[in-house]
Amino acid sequence: MISRIYQGAEGFELFQGVSLVLFFLVFLGVIVMIFTMRKAYIDKMSNMPLDLEDEKSTNHGGHS
Repeated sequence: MISRIYQGAEGFELFQGVSLVLFFLVFLGVIVMIFTMRKAYIDKMSNMPLDLEDEKSTNHGGHS
């Protein structure tokens, strides 16, 4: 397909196939990771920005 757009692209079919396979493997890996995460971990990560704000407001003598 890309050889129709760019005439100097002959011989890159292997790289195109490998990149497509890698993309789908990463995509499927992320989906599997999302569905296998524990609820406690998701809650902890979603509250992190709020926890940092609480620490800044109570830490009067520390660095920000």
